[in-house]
Amino acid sequence: MDDKHIQILKDLGYDLGPEHMTNDYWKKRAADALAITTQDRDVYGCLDHTQGDGVRIYDIEGTEYLDVTGGVAVRAFGLRYKPFLDFEDSISDVVKEFPGMDFDAIPQTLLAEKLSTMTPGTHKKRVVFTTSGGRAVEGCMKSAMDLSGKRRFVGFRPAFHGRTGYAMALTATNSKHKSGYPQGVDVVRVFYPYCYRCPYGQKEEDCNRECVEALRYALQVEGNDIAATVMEPICGEGGLIVPPAKAVQGMYKVSKEFGAYFMSDEVQAGMGRSGKWCTVENHDVVPDFISMAKALGGGYPMGASIGPVPMFTGASRHSETFSAEPKMALLSLWTIKHIEDLGILKQNVEKGEYMRERLNELVDKHEVVGDTRGIGLMNGIEIVTDKRSKEKAPKIRDLIVKTAVNKHKLWMLGCGPNTIRFTPSYIITTENIDEAMGRLDKAILDSL
Repeated sequence: MDDKHIQILKDLGYDLGPEHMTNDYWKKRAADALAITTQDRDVYGCLDHTQGDGVRIYDIEGTEYLDVTGGVAVRAFGLRYKPFLDFEDSISDVVKEFPGMDFDAIPQTLLAEKLSTMTPGTHKKRVVFTTSGGRAVEGCMKSAMDLSGKRRFVGFRPAFHGRTGYAMALTATNSKHKSGYPQGVDVVRVFYPYCYRCPYGQKEEDCNRECVEALRYALQVEGNDIAATVMEPICGEGGLIVPPAKAVQGMYKVSKEFGAYFMSDEVQAGMGRSGKWCTVENHDVVPDFISMAKALGGGYPMGASIGPVPMFTGASRHSETFSAEPKMALLSLWTIKHIEDLGILKQNVEKGEYMRERLNELVDKHEVVGDTRGIGLMNGIEIVTDKRSKEKAPKIRDLIVKTAVNKHKLWMLGCGPNTIRFTPSYIITTENIDEAMGRLDKAILDSL
């Protein structure tokens, strides 16, 4: 951090100098001040909020890292992307806040129209804006309950839809998220289609969709009064699991047989990451509800619940103070147009295919890399003790991540019990991918 930004902190009333700009100092202050965090401070240093360029990220001591997290799929165009900053500067004088649920404003309306047309299906849709992915999920859930008069949902194991209220009831990736908290809604839960570890002993090439039949049976014996089936088109937090399209289509069909809505949670996988605006399009399914967030906000906290017309039975059935504020809506519209203008969807497919080619080399090279999977720029590798047993190896995974970050300066994250995930910004190049795979290869070798 340079003297200018240290002075800004001083002007705000903090007696700070260059001597305070160390990871250990700020990790201690953060641990004392912040009530809770999902990070491991033994792995990650304190990020420097004044530096960053594209896929290069810096800690407070000036160490440069290659970032393959994309802010957990938030930063579509990386850090300090100049075209984005230029557009943001051009709208610096717009009103930052209007209560969008109470009053109309042009940017919010245009964004709602755009999301309605770019998401799958030609049917008429409506949009409710919010400030997070979990809230976007809950907006869809409330709509499904309001329209159907039903209160029960189908969820999956594993699954991640958020850590609050109704969304937490659907989440099933880590007992720490839920233990001690009451369920917000009743959930009929079945296994997520997980071909590498099929709980029914099937092989993908001759699969007879036992997972789909398991859903039908669960509804027959647990209750078929289902408001909606809520499914991630790629199970992200649960282990970067890609379901076969025929399984998703089967889940959709069974849901419809029982008169339920079908919802695709696109919070992490959507906004073009897979090469489609919504990843569920890769499975040839048109959902009734879609939740979006993360990259939608262009780095700002914004989500969207997208559903049928009418979305609620009446006014005031759902509302939030913040709802696609003018600046945020304009930035989101710019992000969508920029993706379209630059042909980013096609590029994400091509870069994703190249990344999986390089990840497959690691599968061939290392006994602990059991599987690689993904669509577009949402990919993962599963770490095992050995390929024959497929025994999950969370400790080895954790050591690889720590070694990659601390020693090889590859800024990365795990997901699920034993998977490493890659959700880089869309501006990542093949050269960046080669560099990342080289660093990861060394981290694996150093961890064994």
